[in-house]
Amino acid sequence: MEASPPRRKQRLSSPDPAAEAAAPSLDSLPPEILEKIISCLHVRDAVRTCSLSRAWRRRWESTPGIRFFWDSSAAAAPPAAIDAVLARYACPVRDFCYWEIPEEAFARTDEWIPALAGKGVQSLTLRFREYLRVDIHTLHLAVFSCRELTHLTLHGCFVPTAPPSFAGFPKLTWLSLTMVGFHEHGERDLEAMIHMSPLLETLELKDIQILGDEFDEWVIQAPNLRHLSFEADEDYGLQIGELPSLDKAYVTIQEYSSVDRDFVKFLTRLAQVRVLEFRIPIVDSQLNDEVDLEFFSAQCTNSLFPKLKTVTVTDTPLWSNEMYFIEFILSKARLLCALFVYKDDDSDYSNPSEEAVIQLAKFRRASPKARVFFRTMDGCGSKSTVSKLEFGNN
Repeated sequence: MEASPPRRKQRLSSPDPAAEAAAPSLDSLPPEILEKIISCLHVRDAVRTCSLSRAWRRRWESTPGIRFFWDSSAAAAPPAAIDAVLARYACPVRDFCYWEIPEEAFARTDEWIPALAGKGVQSLTLRFREYLRVDIHTLHLAVFSCRELTHLTLHGCFVPTAPPSFAGFPKLTWLSLTMVGFHEHGERDLEAMIHMSPLLETLELKDIQILGDEFDEWVIQAPNLRHLSFEADEDYGLQIGELPSLDKAYVTIQEYSSVDRDFVKFLTRLAQVRVLEFRIPIVDSQLNDEVDLEFFSAQCTNSLFPKLKTVTVTDTPLWSNEMYFIEFILSKARLLCALFVYKDDDSDYSNPSEEAVIQLAKFRRASPKARVFFRTMDGCGSKSTVSKLEFGNN
């Protein structure tokens, strides 16, 4: 059998310059499509597009809508790199978020905030990493110049005293402050930040701190506020003003600055909410804690709480004034569906659960759908589902 002749390798043809020119490429896309592609990328990936071709070298710098986001895993983005990116970016900054800012970058935020104010930042999130032996950083004064802000979230820092020229945040709809400190008389600055944000819809104040021993009364007043959350060791003189749009309120305060606080007025300001979570204040056990429920009810009309459907009372030892408060809510809220009572069993003066349950079951309820859920708190202050009792209308 004769051997087959060896096969010749097929020679590759030279590329056709005309065909190569006709092949589609990224550069052939319309500019608006290219901008859309880049704006969907993370800022690090957007910057890397400069290596695609000469035409792309600086395209990201003029692409609007790029989100500036860094978190604790962004080891490849040292503060100097963020400085350079902000300096080269020519468009307004829509979103700047740095989660878990390390200590070495604390001082660099004093350069970023003025730059962001100049670029009209719309959403600003700064969460400073917590250290045991590192002073809490005070933000740069330019934060009050960020007038294009719609969202502001701060965590683990001090807010400086507002300058006399502060004109508010006219577009702000979201303000969230967690573990944020204010200097002496800072309650006035906080009041101004809220009052001078007419479009504000969501306000979260958690574990805020105001330096000083005495506090002036300050008012939360916002015509468009829908969601309010206030959690702190003390109220720092807090008062609730006109909140006509409020839908949900969560108020957890360990101690109130005044033992003679007018809770009728306080509750009246929250009367239109649909969901209410309210922590009964701690009072001195030696004070007379009896409340005249008839007088309390006489101060309010039957139209109080016209939308209220859910109430949560937490950390309560169920003293008589607290039981009066619960009875008052049940007797006034005509649309109430559920009232959750979390009893604090760790208090030395807590009333026995059995007596409280019997009393709760006897309370008159304005809503035929109202159900009361009774639960205890565990030793860490967490809500426990181990011991619970549920009963409907009587």
